[in-house]
Amino acid sequence: MTRTLYLFNNIRTGALEQIKKRDQSDDHFFGMLRLPHYGVEADYIEIEQYVSPRLARALRKILNIYFVHLVLFWKFFSYDVIFTSSAFGSQFVHTLFHIRRPRWVMYDFSILGLIGKGKTVRQKLFRFMVGRAGGIITLSEKEAVALKAYFPHMKERIQFIPFGADLSFFKPQSVSEEHQILTVGLAPDRDYDTLFLATDGLGVPVAVTRSRTIDERKNLPVYVRAQFFSSRELLEEYAKSKIVVLPLDIQDGLNNASGCSTLVEAMAMGKAVIVTRTPTTESYVTHGVNGILVEPKNVDGLRTAIQDLLANDEKRKTLGRNARVFVENNCDVEKTAQKMAEFFKKISIKEKSPRARLVD
Repeated sequence: MTRTLYLFNNIRTGALEQIKKRDQSDDHFFGMLRLPHYGVEADYIEIEQYVSPRLARALRKILNIYFVHLVLFWKFFSYDVIFTSSAFGSQFVHTLFHIRRPRWVMYDFSILGLIGKGKTVRQKLFRFMVGRAGGIITLSEKEAVALKAYFPHMKERIQFIPFGADLSFFKPQSVSEEHQILTVGLAPDRDYDTLFLATDGLGVPVAVTRSRTIDERKNLPVYVRAQFFSSRELLEEYAKSKIVVLPLDIQDGLNNASGCSTLVEAMAMGKAVIVTRTPTTESYVTHGVNGILVEPKNVDGLRTAIQDLLANDEKRKTLGRNARVFVENNCDVEKTAQKMAEFFKKISIKEKSPRARLVD
């Protein structure tokens, strides 16, 4: 059986208990818990499993998310595949020593964004490392196409697999909708400036998940309610909100897949979603069919889209139904986990890789 090791960018210890109690979905384990259903043994490691909490905190502060797994490098050799979106320090060591086993698979949130124009030393080193990875899974069809063009020698080892959601956890609920907009996300690339300008004067409350980005804002509009929601509370907020709006700003290139998980979960809830058009969101939303795409920073476009859906119950409900159908067909975590299992099995087969040829 193929053995796959996940390296996460933050602490997962404790989350498994919440998942077992069904207080949380397993979406952000990225199929790990489902892989055994399809012939792949999967596990994860983090320093908290091996050192005291105090030392673990110190190591995370010193080494950051890119290098923190280096202290556990010796554990990697028990596996056939390493799967991670962020352990670039460990990946660079793996690359430098030409380690053939385990194979390194990158979970692509913004590989081409980090490569940029490939002119700085950091960008060149990152490109060197990516071009020698065992494989890449992308969250966007456009990203997969672009990566295959950039790294043609890897085209058989790059695959778009949609983000998978637990459809038994995220599902439509029999809750009366309230006159409310919901926006969800903890990442700093939420474009709240555009959202608040677009909703100013509409007379509709906006519920926002609390985050560092929100807390750093000195004055929120009076109609905005910022709150921390547990996973169960968030389900209720999804259910009672008329619209979910995901304003995104990915111009820094650090996370081109921003908003992907929230988008899929909102669609799974059967909600009408308005989201910023990005290469990733275009892989999930067909404009006017299962959601609404708005151009980046377009205050007037976002305002018009919100007003239209608030005034048109039938259109809003149709978008929500179509969104749920799309997710059932494409983003069921069992289906995406099966695709990932097949990919890991293929990657784990020992084969002589052709010499890397990069496109400048």
